[in-house]
Amino acid sequence: MKQLYEDLWISTPEFPPGERDPEVMMHGFLLKLSRGNVLISRVEDHEDHNIISDLGGIFRHYLTHWHEAGPGARLLQQRFNSALYCHNRALGPVSSFAEADDTFNQAEVHCGSLHVVPTPGHTPGSTTYLYASPYGKTYLFVGDTISLSHQRWVTVLVPESNEADLKKTLEFYRALRPDVVLMGTTKGHLSWQEVTMREWLALLDEAENSPLDLRQRPGE
Repeated sequence: MKQLYEDLWISTPEFPPGERDPEVMMHGFLLKLSRGNVLISRVEDHEDHNIISDLGGIFRHYLTHWHEAGPGARLLQQRFNSALYCHNRALGPVSSFAEADDTFNQAEVHCGSLHVVPTPGHTPGSTTYLYASPYGKTYLFVGDTISLSHQRWVTVLVPESNEADLKKTLEFYRALRPDVVLMGTTKGHLSWQEVTMREWLALLDEAENSPLDLRQRPGE
């Protein structure tokens, strides 16, 4: 894992097996809260699990959507006795890998400072996490709702995506003022980006106008 800020780490890049595009990579993020460490998104690398242990472990693991579920989720639960959280509409697929300890279906504030906001569109259970760090920056964890594909901001459409819901989510994003955008999956680029307000609004416009449509693969 690599430290990005005083209270935030990013995992080793993961290149999921079976992907046709070798440049697709996934990341997870360890965030230090006053109550302890939480993990957001997916961390499968066992060496990263050891580093998480060195950093004090985790007491909660949050998924932004079910595509982040994998064998590592259960291993983390067992090793750190941590609670796994996801949207209730992601529960079925997540359960194939690990048993969720709790779910949510509306905006909530967890641990006194972590904003949990359902943002459907990419998947029905997609969720965004917003955190104003005491060190001065506001982090926005968007999962795969928006992403970078070779320097181009995109939305990501999969068979279960809903374009109307995604449009509403992007409108909601425009009311936010993050300093750092953190993504679960990207292609050919790191999974985080510092932004100004002007850059944030511009990248949302670019993403909305640049859908990466994976609903039908070549040959299907």
